Amino acid sequence: MNGGEKMNQNNQNEIEILDTASNNLGQSSGYPGYPLAKDPKVPFKNSNYKDWLANCEESNVEPLLTEEDLRNALFTSINITTSLLNYLGLGPIGTGVNILGRIFGFLWPNPNELNWVNLIRVVEALIDQRIELYAIENATSKLEGLRSVVSIYNTAFNHWNASEASRRDDALKERVRTTFADVDSALAAAIPQFRQNRFQQQLLLVYAQAANMHLLVLRDAVIHGEAWGYKSVTVDGFYDRQVCLIDAYTEHCMTFYRQGLQDLRNRGNWNAFNNYRRNMTIALLDIISLFSNYDGRVYRTSTPMQLTREVYTEPISNNNWGNLRLNAAQFQQVENDLIRPPSLFSIFNGSTMQASQLFVGGSGPVHTIQRFNIRSQTSGPNPHHSTSPWIGRLHSPTPSRTFELNTPGSDIYFIRSIASTYSTGSGYGNLISGLNQVIFYASPDRTSATVIDFINLNTPFRIVTKDSHLPPTGSHPIPSQFDYTHRLSWISATGAGLLQPSGSMVPAYGWNHISAERTNRLLPDRITQFPAVKSWALGGAGSTVARVISGPGHTGGALIAMNGFSLLEMRFNSPSRQRYRIRIRFVNDFNDVNCEIFSPNIPINTVNFVMPGSRASVNPNLSVRDFRYVNVPGSFEMPPNSNVSVILFTLNATGTCLIDKIEFIPDDLTNLEYEGKRHLEKAKKAVDDLFINNGREALKVNTTDYDVDQAANLVECVPEELYAKEKMILLDEVKHAKQLSASRNLIRNGNFAFYTDEWTTSNNVSIQADNPTFKGNYLNMPGASETEGGTTRFPTYVLQKIDESKLKPYTRYKVRGFVGSSHDVKLIVERYGKEVDALLNVRNDLALNTVAPSRIEASQCPSKTYPIIQDGCLTNVIDTNSYEEAQSGHANYKKEHGMCHQSHQFDFHIDTGEVHINKNPGIWVLFKISSPEGHATLDNIELIEEGPLVGESLALVKKREKKWKHEMGTRWLQTKEVYEKAKGEIDALFTDVQDQALKFDTNISHIISAEHLVQSMPYVYNKWLSNVPGMNYDIYTELERRITQAYSLYERRNIIKNGDFDHGLNHWHATPHAKVQQTGGTAVLVIPNWSSNVSQNLCVEHNHGYALRVTAKKEGPGKGYVTISDCNGNQETLTFTSCDNYVSNEITNDQSEYHFSQEMNEQRSYYPNETINEQLDYSLDQVRNEQRCYTRNEITNDQSEYHFSQEMNEQRCYYPNETINEHRNYVTRTIDFFPDTDQVRIDIGETEGTFKVESIELICMKSQ
Repeated sequence: MNGGEKMNQNNQNEIEILDTASNNLGQSSGYPGYPLAKDPKVPFKNSNYKDWLANCEESNVEPLLTEEDLRNALFTSINITTSLLNYLGLGPIGTGVNILGRIFGFLWPNPNELNWVNLIRVVEALIDQRIELYAIENATSKLEGLRSVVSIYNTAFNHWNASEASRRDDALKERVRTTFADVDSALAAAIPQFRQNRFQQQLLLVYAQAANMHLLVLRDAVIHGEAWGYKSVTVDGFYDRQVCLIDAYTEHCMTFYRQGLQDLRNRGNWNAFNNYRRNMTIALLDIISLFSNYDGRVYRTSTPMQLTREVYTEPISNNNWGNLRLNAAQFQQVENDLIRPPSLFSIFNGSTMQASQLFVGGSGPVHTIQRFNIRSQTSGPNPHHSTSPWIGRLHSPTPSRTFELNTPGSDIYFIRSIASTYSTGSGYGNLISGLNQVIFYASPDRTSATVIDFINLNTPFRIVTKDSHLPPTGSHPIPSQFDYTHRLSWISATGAGLLQPSGSMVPAYGWNHISAERTNRLLPDRITQFPAVKSWALGGAGSTVARVISGPGHTGGALIAMNGFSLLEMRFNSPSRQRYRIRIRFVNDFNDVNCEIFSPNIPINTVNFVMPGSRASVNPNLSVRDFRYVNVPGSFEMPPNSNVSVILFTLNATGTCLIDKIEFIPDDLTNLEYEGKRHLEKAKKAVDDLFINNGREALKVNTTDYDVDQAANLVECVPEELYAKEKMILLDEVKHAKQLSASRNLIRNGNFAFYTDEWTTSNNVSIQADNPTFKGNYLNMPGASETEGGTTRFPTYVLQKIDESKLKPYTRYKVRGFVGSSHDVKLIVERYGKEVDALLNVRNDLALNTVAPSRIEASQCPSKTYPIIQDGCLTNVIDTNSYEEAQSGHANYKKEHGMCHQSHQFDFHIDTGEVHINKNPGIWVLFKISSPEGHATLDNIELIEEGPLVGESLALVKKREKKWKHEMGTRWLQTKEVYEKAKGEIDALFTDVQDQALKFDTNISHIISAEHLVQSMPYVYNKWLSNVPGMNYDIYTELERRITQAYSLYERRNIIKNGDFDHGLNHWHATPHAKVQQTGGTAVLVIPNWSSNVSQNLCVEHNHGYALRVTAKKEGPGKGYVTISDCNGNQETLTFTSCDNYVSNEITNDQSEYHFSQEMNEQRSYYPNETINEQLDYSLDQVRNEQRCYTRNEITNDQSEYHFSQEMNEQRCYYPNETINEHRNYVTRTIDFFPDTDQVRIDIGETEGTFKVESIELICMKSQ
């Protein structure tokens, strides 16, 4: 039947004569939950909630709540939501309406009604988990206390707000302030009781309603606080706390809502899962979706909100299907079939349904609906119409009947469905089901109703009758055309769990809230808020088409995801000529997104703007603090009575930008003046607070450089068109403040205006200027870098030393700065020791977790920071001044050591004693990241004078300084001892004080010995950074320079090429078995047997004498030899046997052999207990070869963070674990040779065993 019968507009009972019932809003049910009068033409079995529980498989427990309790709880929730939606859509804020009184009436209707307990019982039933009686009693006792204070405050507010005269009455102001303080304190104390451990889920609706009241009370204080007599700074505090709590309360609700949802998914009953999702959306998510609109400063005028989320009533089938326990794959199939994927908001216009014969049991064929499609349209003018693909499959090739449902312009708010079902068993895949009859109740105008007996196949068998609707605002459980709250938006179906998937189906109905209007209309006197999913169309280039994704649950609907070159088009109607500003609520990940917005209908050019990035990845479970606002530059005049299209583009967005809402804000003069005046007042106050007095001669000690920057940002927000003169004056004053800040700051370039000038940094830090948290440049520190495989780590650091000449004696200095975000960052401030050793772990919440996170705009008009945590909001703020002494005498000096610091602004102190110009201890300020996962953004680093030390602080710094002097004296004695020994050995290497030539007797062992003494020099490098100079760096580098000169001279005088085998067998002729091996870090030539030989041909001057010097050892029997010969047969040989290795302190005929003494071993700081073996016998020429002086697994003493760099290897090339024995086992021998020709040959070999050669030299006597 395609028509409908017009109902009596004044008598809604014509609807109610049908035997109908709402879907059970608790657990799954195949029968109606709310019994009504029977309609003779509809077969129906009357039942109630308890009857169903008795028939359920799990009916052996007492019901968790009654049908009436369930209905009352949903009635309470949906009426509160409706009241709030209506209230937020009223005229300008502050007109006298107080929503709290209406909410109070629903929550506490009378002393005998337990609506709060019903809210607990609803969740208890939905998740099927009982709550202990003591938890309910504890919650209700707190609620009983709240009842009185809320009522008293509401009365006081209404008395004050009754008229213009009452609002000026001081006594009424005092009364409302007192009652506000009482209700604020009571709610803040009670709400934590509504998240008792183990029962957070059951108490969730109570928690949400209490949180809602608290936020509304704070909203009153934000809007009316100054009119009540509070100072503006106090009202700012209320506002800070309100915005903080919006996020905290929402986060708690979402956390435990998701937990309940996941628990039910794991149980496998899709019906119970969907019931929980639907009912908690109505009772919980819709409420918290309104929280962001409570911000009286973001939404200064009323802002109607539209809920675009879609919920589904129970599928039309019997108990066997509804109570199936599904595995994960089956569960997901049902979810995919019955729940429409995220899509643009659409209006249901109709459906084409086709019937065919379906065999049910032994009764013969029954006609049922077997497939259908959906006709819908987008919202707004000139809507886009679409028809979905067929849903379902026909059992036969052609349909037996076709039905057309056309309801354009009408809301379907109630559906009665009759289905034929037959179960062959209780398990999955044993049901045959199909629709026989559907009756729709629709209203075109919310005053009249139409009954459409759409399908009546009149062949029902084993029927199930279900009424599908959502709770109305009226007291009757069945909605009428006057009080329905939801309209039909979609019809879906599944064949999962059915015996005959072809032809058999289980349908379900999707519903939208009526607050989501069919049209997009601009409102001339208030903010118009269009959810992004009410766009007309989405588009883009290539694969970067904008798409719809699921929302987080607290936005009232889905979101639009844009990336690359994507677009969305919003169409709306402008009823009157009006100027508007456009604002977008969004979430963005790491990088800024360049955008364009334009309209083909209104005379505006393309406007470019930026959606700032968050500098962090976005958590899929978005929090309120993740959302931000951006104001599109300029304002736009909308023509009267016209349809307008606005198109938003993203231009090559590298990440994903999520659009929640697009808002149109009336840009009338009153609004501009209000906003401008507010910005001017805030800027004036911020600038005034910088200085100690009106004369502007000096800044307050507590005024930070970051404060000056933020004041400058506020001044920039003052509109020039209204306050040009005032803005110019404020700009001059804030520039003067910046100059004063720089002049007193002992840190040079503390705001990185000149990049990293004056700082010592690792090479991976960078200066950036793309973060709205900072004004201009800031320092970006990535994590420590690693070599491939992670064996070598290099920390990230920035360091600056304040010279001693800049400091005053016996003075306290403050070191402070601003951290945008950080992880594993160590801050060290030192003079006499680590006075400050703090670990900075600061959350990346400034772009998100500010006082008003949603208010951070592209214009960068800032708000001071406000870290967020749960309800308390303040409990995670580290008191950065906890170590500060009382101002009188700095009474309680406390060293800051190992402190974990989480606040964005750090502020520590450090004290000086005497000024030591010569020793120049200065003050060191270091930021260091030792882990690859660390990171930091920093700016506004300061070191300023606080004042002279007195009292206990003075005594303490003198004691510390005395200890430091003693430590320094010890260090100088240690340094002197090592320096004198090292210098003596180095002097002995050379023939003159200019180090122009080596002594003839100087061999490689002498140079190594001297080098080891140099390497034992203490305090060469900074104790935190092994490549930053320390107190002995200058003398160390001078000695190292002389060692390098010795090596250079040594190599220069050796005629043999590669005589130390550093380059393997280069320049040598070798048989196959001869090889060079690394032993203990030194290259050694190994002759393994008598048949191996190594040789080199050299050019010499035949009229000069030469000295051949060889350092080697023989292992095993036989002899090793090195022979030099010329072309005339002249020959000399140096012979080595294994007996040579055990001759203690052996001296050759020219006394050039050399052994290390025990004293030298001690000076070299090697491990004294290590046993010497073949591989640790020697250490040679480590300067010239990284492989010989660098252990890849070696960790420095700097907390095992990284290895020496190449430069450091060249400076510190020795093995700290190697032991040099008193008897090295290597023997150095020398022989003179006078060639008769200008060519000679060196041969190395052996007669038996193994022969190892460490170095071989040929020195011309002429050069000596």
